[in-house]
Formats: sequence, C-alpha cells, structure tokens
Amino acid sequence: MDDTLTCGEALMQLLAEYGVDTVFGMPGTQTLELYRGISRAGIRHVQCRNEQGASLMADGYARTTGKPGVCTIVTGPGVTNAATGIAQAYCDSQPMLVLSGAGFTRSLGKGWGTVHELDDQCAVTASFTAFSAMVHQAGELPELVARAFAVFRGSRPRPVHLSLPWDVMPQPAGTGWAVRCAPSRAQPDPAAITEAAQLLAQARRPLLLLGGGALGTGESARAIAERIGAVVLTSNAGKGIVPESHPLSLGCSILQKASQEALAQADVVLLVGCQVAEGDHFLPRLEIAGAIVRIDIDPRELTAQYGAAVAIQSDARPAMAALDHALAQRQGRVPRADGETWAREIRGRNAAAMTVAERRHARVWQVLRQALPADALVIGDMSQIVYSGSFAFPVEQENCWIYSGTYCALGVALPMAIGAKIGAPARPVLAVAGDGGLMFTVNELATAVQERLALPVIVWNNDALGEIADQMDQRGIPRVGVEPPSPDFVKLAESLGCHGVRASGAQQLSELVGAAFRADRPTVIEVRQDSPWLAA
Repeated sequence: MDDTLTCGEALMQLLAEYGVDTVFGMPGTQTLELYRGISRAGIRHVQCRNEQGASLMADGYARTTGKPGVCTIVTGPGVTNAATGIAQAYCDSQPMLVLSGAGFTRSLGKGWGTVHELDDQCAVTASFTAFSAMVHQAGELPELVARAFAVFRGSRPRPVHLSLPWDVMPQPAGTGWAVRCAPSRAQPDPAAITEAAQLLAQARRPLLLLGGGALGTGESARAIAERIGAVVLTSNAGKGIVPESHPLSLGCSILQKASQEALAQADVVLLVGCQVAEGDHFLPRLEIAGAIVRIDIDPRELTAQYGAAVAIQSDARPAMAALDHALAQRQGRVPRADGETWAREIRGRNAAAMTVAERRHARVWQVLRQALPADALVIGDMSQIVYSGSFAFPVEQENCWIYSGTYCALGVALPMAIGAKIGAPARPVLAVAGDGGLMFTVNELATAVQERLALPVIVWNNDALGEIADQMDQRGIPRVGVEPPSPDFVKLAESLGCHGVRASGAQQLSELVGAAFRADRPTVIEVRQDSPWLAA
C-alpha cells in the first residue's frame, strides 16, 4: 500500500482489500479524511438521511450479501442515531463495521464541551457490539480491522465499532497495512455427534427447530428430518431453510399454539443456531420438555435458558452434515417416527385457530405470494400483518424473509430493504410496514429515490399502533398515544419523488407490486386494514 496515504485513506483502501465495496453514511467534520479515502478506493457511498438509516441499511446489505455492512458516521449524535441499527444487528448476529468520528485525542474524556462530545463513546456502544475501540494512532488500525473481520468470519458475527479521532485520520498511515487471515470456524466434536445421533435415532417424537444460525444447512436438515421422521419448525430467521411445502414442515409457526404444544410434546428436539427468542413467540419462555440436542457456534447459547442433553459447539453446516452422516449409518436399525401425520395434524389445528384479523392478514399474504417470484426477499417491520406473515406467507428457500423480532424496533423495514436491494440489485425486494412504523424512517424514501431503486413498500394502514392499541383494550386501559393521524401516504410518497398508490382490491395489489419491480423509483402502496376486499 502507498505509504504516502493518510490514515483515513489507508483505512478505506484496506477495507477495499477485505472486499468492502459499499458504505452507508453521512459525512461530517470528523470523518472528512474517510471520505477522501472512499473516493480514492473506489468504494460506493450511499447517503442516508439519518444515521439510523445508515446502520439499518448496512444491516440489510449484510443479510443479502453475507458480507459485513459498513457505515460511516460522525461522533456523538451520529453514534446515538445509529445505535438502533447497530443493536438490532447485534441481537440478530449480523456482521457490521461502524466507523465513527471522535474528538481530538487530547480532548477525549475531558468534558471540555467539544463539538458532538461524548465522554466515553466506546462505552455507549460496548453493550451491543462484539467490541468497541478508540483508535489513538494510525498504526493500531490494521490489527483492529483484522480483529473485526475475525469476528465476522470466524465466530458469531456481530457489529464492531471503531472510533476515529479527528486528529488521527489525517496522520501519515505508515506501513503494515495488509489483509490478515481470519480464523476458521469451529468444527464439531465427533464424540458429541455420535451421542446426538444415538439420541435422535431413538426418538419417538423428534422435532427440529432451526434458527438463523442454521442458514446453509437446508440439505442436511431435510435429510435428517426424513431419516428420523421429525417435524421441522423454524424461527423467523430460519424461515425457509426447509421448504415450507415439505410434508414434515410446520414452517415458521412458532407463534401459533399448536406448534408450541408440539415443541412441548417432542421427546427429542434438535435445536440448531436458534435462541428460541421471545420475539418469535411472544411468550416469556416456551416449554421444551424433551431432551435437547443443541448446535451453536456461540458457547454461551449452549448453556443459556434452554439447556442441552448434548451440546455441540460448531458452525452449523459441518455439524449438521456430520450428524446426517452418522444417522445414515444407523438407517434401518430403529423405527422411523410418523412425522408427516403429526405435522399434518398440527398444521390443521393452527389453520383452524386463526383469528379474524390473522385471516385478513393472510389474504394480503396470499396475494403477495402469487405476485412475488420464489426468490423475492420480504423485509417486515414491527406490525401485526408481519407477525401473521411469519406463518401465513409460505417460502421455499432460506433468506427470503427478514423480520427482526428480537430487538423489535419500529421503522426498520424501509432502510433495511434499501440496503438489501443495493446489496442484491437483481433480486426482487419488498418492504412491508405499518403506518406507524413507516413514519419512523420515511425520510429514507429520499435515499431510495436518489439510488433509483425499484422497491415496492407496502404500508398496512390501520391509523394506529395496532398491537399496543389492542393490548390497551385487553387490559381496560384508555387508548393514549396509540392513534396518531396518518398522513396521505400517496401524496407523501409523491412529494419525495416516489410513485404513490392505494390498493383497492386483490388484483390491483398484485398488479401494483409487479409494476413496482419494473419501475425506476420506489413505489409506496397503501393497503388499508378496513378495505372491503379484505373482509370478503
């Protein structure tokens, strides 16, 4: 690397060598040298309208590309604005590199009232990053960047925050700026695989529960389920790992009572890359009475609230392949459980128990399923229609459904969809948000217009924060603060340079979505909850 570069230039050149091609952010006084580096390294910059949008776009980008999303933000308000997206990526185990400015090194922690001052910026993000570090001199950065990519590639991926002082970025970079190899991911213990295979082979009512850590294991998961007759349930992050049309699949119905009861009735549960998080099922804890075989790359998860009879610390892909091989060698020695009959009975009970509201939501999802290609990516906000979509919108392949129920932040769908579409421009991407959630980040429609993204944005409008309003009603609490008046979403979209339309029927909704994928800008499609066609 050219040793005449400034620290800011060298950092962006180094990131380019690690494979970074896009950053999301907003420039500020303390990050100007980074922007000199962005230009020189040929990295694409996507300008957000608020730093929260930058971190959420970086999250969406990471989920479609498998590469770390990178955002560049100013110190102080940039960091606190971006905190929501960083924390969401932490909860959902997504790789993200956050590069923020910082004050002059001699002012750090002094409380002098410098511009954008935070007394301890690293402490602000320490609880929702893999690590947060303040850079004091240029020569520290190559090691810190290598450490960040070791987190992204060699263990449970989570965000990393590097604070870059104003006076460090213009310093001469010096030497030693080179890519360093990341460690390999953990491999399974053969003895634990043998023990797990023995337990699963003897199960009378086995069940597989797959989370986001099981992405990439679809072939092995399907083979294991078929060998032992296990039903397959997923979290939102694992939705589609096994095709939801498979006769053993319960899909992502973990929110529904019959599936929760099945989890309690299973005598052996193979739990792969899944926290069994409250955001998936809305209960403090699910009952799992049977023996648990748990596979996870994070040792802390193996000893978390759902303890394991067999705990396997490993990347899920080699562990599931090894487990499938071990079960194949036992084929024919024990009776196969009748998982198909059990799965059919559970699916029937779940369908019969759907509420009137869920059936209304399901009508929309049926229309969208017919309108969307099989590989379309749907990104959902915190909204009742999205909660229902977890089980009412069938998918046949993984990474086609993103709903971050663990951190459960309003307003995430639009900026995440922007980042996802930029990461995978040839792939159809759709955002679905409620009227309240969209208003958190509606300003980022301007970003999508600037980038000329063919992005449909469905707005489910019930003129309320519906879930909280319902909970108030159930508890006899007056509705306070949950019925903000909605803007005219069609006019609002048009004022920001988008197409804006209101769907008045199923056929029109299907046609509008199809046209939105062919457009030269985003399309906001309002669907009102009280539309007559949804009551039919």
